[in-house]
Amino acid sequence: MLFFVICACFALFPAQVLAGAQSGLALCINAVIPSLLPFMLFSACIIKSNFSRPLGAALSKVLSPITGMSPDGCVCFITGLLGGYGAGARAVLESYNENHISEEEAQRLLAFCNNAGPLFIMGTVGVGFFSSKSVGAMLFFVQVVTAIICARIFSGDFKKRNISVKEEWDFYKKNKPPIGGLITKSAIESGSAIITACVFVIAFSAILEILPFGSYSLLTGVLEVTRGTAEMSRQGMSTLPVVSAILSWGGMSVHFQANALCDGKFRMNTYYVGKILASMISFLITKLVCGDTNIFLLTAVLIIALLLIGAVVRFLFSPKFARQHVFRQRRHS
Repeated sequence: MLFFVICACFALFPAQVLAGAQSGLALCINAVIPSLLPFMLFSACIIKSNFSRPLGAALSKVLSPITGMSPDGCVCFITGLLGGYGAGARAVLESYNENHISEEEAQRLLAFCNNAGPLFIMGTVGVGFFSSKSVGAMLFFVQVVTAIICARIFSGDFKKRNISVKEEWDFYKKNKPPIGGLITKSAIESGSAIITACVFVIAFSAILEILPFGSYSLLTGVLEVTRGTAEMSRQGMSTLPVVSAILSWGGMSVHFQANALCDGKFRMNTYYVGKILASMISFLITKLVCGDTNIFLLTAVLIIALLLIGAVVRFLFSPKFARQHVFRQRRHS
């Protein structure tokens, strides 16, 4: 039903739809493709070449004690932080298709690996919208801290494997695929993923052009992050906490992209919970960074509470707890 309503709106407002589509296409050419394609191609080559195994083993020495992620999860996490929206989701799918991670871990990783990248935050939002490098750097810092907190909350019990960097490096050297086929396959899959992402950006730009949101820029940001942050920036620096929350949320356009880039293989329930939680955390941290001392205590209490809840949830769903529960049931039976 919604599809037919949208088609009817496109037919009734052709001029607005054309302007929105042109705006979305310009956004794809100037921002989406340059910032996303190199990281997608790079991450695909890393994962398909098995180099992700020694790289993940090395990264896990630092990240796993903090977040609880597996070595392969660490690769997806870094890809999502540096590559921007879509790159992290694609890295999760690549790792899952190569049998590096399980379906359960993939669904948990999606909750915190699909983030805004530094090129978009510092370049487009910081310099382009707010005319400030320091604002862009601050917003990216908040996104990194938020992603680490969410990783701690959503990571499962995957860090128990004892990974040797040397052994993984030896495995990589023995199992390297031919470089020509590797680059070709990675380029084809990355190009297909980019086209999918651009289709959603153009479609949502056209939809936003005919929606009667007016000055409700927050609603615009809920649907499409770039246009939403651009409109919020016109209201001044006071909107930075909301802009930070929008960046962590990502917009429905990004969420549909993530689902499409994952070929619809994973349930998105955990993903949406993670994005909502990330937007709340980013809002509070940005409030604190911007000097709103009235919210300092609330921020600290909330973050500590979330970490404790995450630890309890991880313990309750851990294999060790399940074995203990089954053992106690057998003793009482």
